[in-house]
Amino acid sequence: MVSIERTTGRLRLRPVRGADLDAFVGLETALRAREVPPRAAPHRDESARFLDAFVRAWADGPLGYWAVECADRVVGFGGVQPKEWRGQRCWNLYYRVDPGWWGRGIATEVAREAIAAGAEARPGWPVLVETRPGNTAAIRVAERAGLVRQDARPGDEYAVLLLRS
Repeated sequence: MVSIERTTGRLRLRPVRGADLDAFVGLETALRAREVPPRAAPHRDESARFLDAFVRAWADGPLGYWAVECADRVVGFGGVQPKEWRGQRCWNLYYRVDPGWWGRGIATEVAREAIAAGAEARPGWPVLVETRPGNTAAIRVAERAGLVRQDARPGDEYAVLLLRS
């Protein structure tokens, strides 16, 4: 049985819940402000829809995305949840960390723990990251977690990194 809540040396990873909406909006606002050019803060309703989907994933399967807590506060969101990709079931790996916490290896720690949880829950499922080709930070995290960049296919909008079991 896969534990839905996990801890590392410094992080608590727990299922996302509706009460995390303020933290989620705050994270997305901070991330959008760092983009070039900066994007406007997300609408609260839009963020609530995303968060509700994260919450529902836990009801539908063994794993979903976690709220990442460090020093008793939510500093990000991440984990794995099932996805159909190119005709195959896989784990979609997701990680987003508040910019104030960047540079501390939190995203990599979350990614590695999520990969381990996915391997326990569904051995044999590959792990997938899809990100913008210019998102070098996300690509570096995926590579540090063991994923390998795949050759682009015609029509690919995203860079694809994959860890095969």
